[in-house]
Amino acid sequence: MKCFVYLIFLKMKMIYKLVFLLFFCLPLWAQENLTALASVSDFQERLKKEAAQISSIESDFTQEKFLNVFNEKIISKGRFYYKQENMIRMDYTSPVDYQIVINGQKLKIVSEGKSNVVNLGSNQMMNEMKGMLAACMVGDLGSMTSAYKLDYYESPALYVVKIRPLSKSVQAYISEIVISIDKKDMSVQTLRLSENADDYTEYHFTNREYNTLTNDEMFVIR
Repeated sequence: MKCFVYLIFLKMKMIYKLVFLLFFCLPLWAQENLTALASVSDFQERLKKEAAQISSIESDFTQEKFLNVFNEKIISKGRFYYKQENMIRMDYTSPVDYQIVINGQKLKIVSEGKSNVVNLGSNQMMNEMKGMLAACMVGDLGSMTSAYKLDYYESPALYVVKIRPLSKSVQAYISEIVISIDKKDMSVQTLRLSENADDYTEYHFTNREYNTLTNDEMFVIR
């Protein structure tokens, strides 16, 4: 979407960052030459068409977290779930068990057997970031607001969208988002969240399954 010691130590800052959330190698978009996308409207139309056919997504993910303060990369793994509308769950299984669930106006974090529930309804920025997370995870960029600047690129295999928040309050947590989308099936391959010039979190998604979740049980927050 972690350095769990760092995230627990700075828990409130972590809550803001994780709501924005989503490998072992350099990002795919950095390995290939990118050119400006010839037709943004065609890309948006295809993405919208593909997204309309998806009611749920589940996949494995690998997260690479780099923190300049530690000067190292920390690798985490887990399982990602998304279900319409606005239900997201990330189960971290390595190096430690950790869970994040977003359902409507509520966010739940489970760590070391302890559960913490946060109400997002009263926080406009948190709501905006939650919507942004959903848009990035499933590639639904049509829901993006004018509060973000989007630049579109492509390589032979990928579409790449670079997103920069214009709000100073959001920039305090995220400076840039880069989404890499597979041209074959319009699935999100990687999601990179840059906090500043040095620190970033990058997610790689594999073994995707679509429209397999038949109920909301795993997203219930009590």
